[in-house]
This record gives sequence, C-alpha cells and structure tokens, in this order.
Amino acid sequence: MTPSPAVPAPSLSRPGFARALDGFIPVVGLLGLLAMGLFYRAHPELEPIRSDGYGHYLYLPAVFVQHDLSMRTEVAEWGENWDPNIGLTEDPRTGRYLNRFPPGQALLMLPAFLVAHAYASVTGGVPDGFSTPYQVMAALNGWLALLVGLALLRRALSALFSPGVVLATLAAVTLGTNLFHYGTYDAIFSHVYSFALFAALLVVLPEWYREPTARRSVVLGLVAGFIVLVRNPNAVVLLLVPLYGVVDGATQRARLAFFRANARQVALVSLAFLAVVGVLIAYWHFVTGAWLVYSYRGYGFRFDHPQVLPVLFSVRKGLFFWAPVWLFAVAGFGKAREQLEPYVLPVFLFFLLHTFLVASWWHWPYGGSFGHRAYTEASALFALGLAGLFTSLRRPASRAIVGGLTVGLVLLQCFLMVQYWRNVLPPDRTTWAKYQSLFVPGP
Repeated sequence: MTPSPAVPAPSLSRPGFARALDGFIPVVGLLGLLAMGLFYRAHPELEPIRSDGYGHYLYLPAVFVQHDLSMRTEVAEWGENWDPNIGLTEDPRTGRYLNRFPPGQALLMLPAFLVAHAYASVTGGVPDGFSTPYQVMAALNGWLALLVGLALLRRALSALFSPGVVLATLAAVTLGTNLFHYGTYDAIFSHVYSFALFAALLVVLPEWYREPTARRSVVLGLVAGFIVLVRNPNAVVLLLVPLYGVVDGATQRARLAFFRANARQVALVSLAFLAVVGVLIAYWHFVTGAWLVYSYRGYGFRFDHPQVLPVLFSVRKGLFFWAPVWLFAVAGFGKAREQLEPYVLPVFLFFLLHTFLVASWWHWPYGGSFGHRAYTEASALFALGLAGLFTSLRRPASRAIVGGLTVGLVLLQCFLMVQYWRNVLPPDRTTWAKYQSLFVPGP
C-alpha cells in the first residue's frame, strides 16, 4: 500500500518553511566544514583516518599504493609497532591477513581517494595513502555522506510531511543526536555512510512498490547490497524490503501476489544485491579460501546475556539517555501510526532485532564514541516517527511544549558534543557523577 500525503498543520505549511528547508543542508554543510576546520586546527596531532575507520579505509592504500590486498605489506610496514586492533588477523591456511571490516565504505570513498592520490602525485607530495591530502579527502568524503544522507532523508520525508515538519525533523535529527558528530569529527567511521544508505532505502523502496521498473529494481538491489557491504549487521534493516506496507493478513497475501506478478523485477533486485555482496564474498575467498567467513575472529555475541537496558537507558551509552529526542520518535510512531502504517511493522522488527544484536555483542558500549554509535544510521528510520509526532500536534500549546523541549534537547546535545570534542566528556565509562560535573564546574 502507498501512504497518502500528510494534511499539514497550518502553522507548519507556510511558504517560508519551504525556503528555509532549501537552505538547511547548505547551512549544515558550512557548519560542518567550520567545525572540522576548528577542531583539527586545535588538534593537529589527531588524524581523521583512525580507529575503526582505519580498517574500513585500508583497502584503498592496499590496492592502489601497496598493490597487496593480502595486507602483508601493511603489516610489514608497521614493524614492531604492529597493532592487531586495527582489524587484521592472519589466516593460517593462506598466510594472508583478513580485514574484519568489509570493503563497502572503501568503495564509496574511492573517488575521494583517487583525487587525493592524483593531487599528491602531481604536487610532489607523499602518495602513500595516509599523507595530508588523503586525510583531508577522507574527512570531506564523510562530511559529504552526511549531506547526501540528509538530502535523501528530506526527499523521503517530503513525500509524507509538510515542509515545516520536514525542516524541524531534519534539524532535530542532525543536531539532537550524534549524527552531526559522525559526519564531522568521526566522519571516517562507517555510520554516516550507513545513514545515507538507510535514507536512500526510504526513498527507493516506496517508489519501487509504486512502479517496479527495471531501473528502480537495480537501484534498490544496489542500495540493499551496499547496506550489507558497508556494515554487515545492518542487513537487518532489509526487513523493510519485503515488509513495507504489510500490516495484516490481507496485505501479506497482496505482497506475495505482488512478488509473483513482478518476478522479473524481484530477480533484478536480487541480482544487483548479489553483485554488490559478491565483492565481499570474493574478498573472503581470496584471503581464506572459503566463501563464507566470520571476519570478527576472537569477538562474538553473548546471546544468552543481552544487555538491553544498559544499551537503551544507561548513563554509560544508553541510546535514549544520550539522544532523548528519540523518545519523541517512539511516541510519533504511535501518534501517527495511520500515516506511518507502511513502516510500523518493519521498523519495529528492525529495532527489536538490531537492539538484541547490539545488546548481545561482547562489548555492548561499542568502545569510544559519542552516544551509542550503533544507532547512528537508524536516525533515518527514527526520523519518520519524529516527523509523525510533529505533524500530529494540532493545538498551539502542544506545538509550543514539544517544540520547546526539542530545542532544549538539541541545545543539550550540542553542549555535550562540544564537551566530548574538548575531551571533557570521556569516550566511554561515563558515570552519573561525571555527567553531572559537566554542568557544575568544580571548585
């Protein structure tokens, strides 16, 4: 089924909101550039390509600089300073090193890498994959992924909501969560790329169900494939593909009939998906000789002891503690459940399964991060509920209260982000006492 357009609240449908919405993403882009420039100027010792982002990026210098996808050259260049935490483990059968991070993000960074490589080569720089041009382009590529993701999310939301609601939602999503942080400070991490892909799925999927052309089928398969290729656990979001619009037995039967009637288009989606995921399977086979591999060797899930409450509510990394604006999103799915009906079931199932996986991971806080980074890409899905809440507010008093609270939460998030950037807020193991100290200066 296809959702009908929203009936906009009067105060959120004025022409001024449409003009402001047109300027929102450029303003975010300028703020992002300014924030990154000021931060890295204040911290010249900190390189953008770091931590998990290093592992995601490593394919590019391995192929284009070292010409050695086995990663042996990379390990040899580390020498005595070799750090196994960068994500490489030696395969005992082949002697090659398996990168536990999949290659999807590297493929999305390829154009930026090639620009940096050409610049370093032409200007007499150091074309080693890690000198200043590469660092700058890697950071800018993550910043660009943020803007592309916001543009796609705007398009998806605009099909359902008024310009004023879309503008308020994008502002809350960008600055009321850790999304801006992962599009600037930690733009080398995979989460901002996954956010853009989630937003792309929200754009492509309804269009495909309205008219499943060959082009749309290929695009849907490519988007779904890259979601998996960038970050494997995010495959659970692909529940949206078969379950979008399914709300009861009748719609389930209609969905099966749709698949039968459009078998060629479904096959195209599947082929495009497999073509992308095949890159990962081919890489696994090259390194290990096996077609299917668990790349996170030495790490695993504890399904018998999931830490659900800490993941959602703890001061250490709780999703709703560090981004309380998402509580509004939960309420919005209830308040606007008729308008958001096509999304309710698949988003609910995604949230359950994703939270179970995150809570079962051996290190549920996911290391050093601002907020819980495992949910950053889900901002695209939460945005639907947030917009649903905003559009359901008909009384001026309700809009004023929710609007005031949202502005307050955005300001709180921005304050906490700055404290994190200043290293006042620790990257992990935050206690209630430490959190309180952020607001009450010591003697």
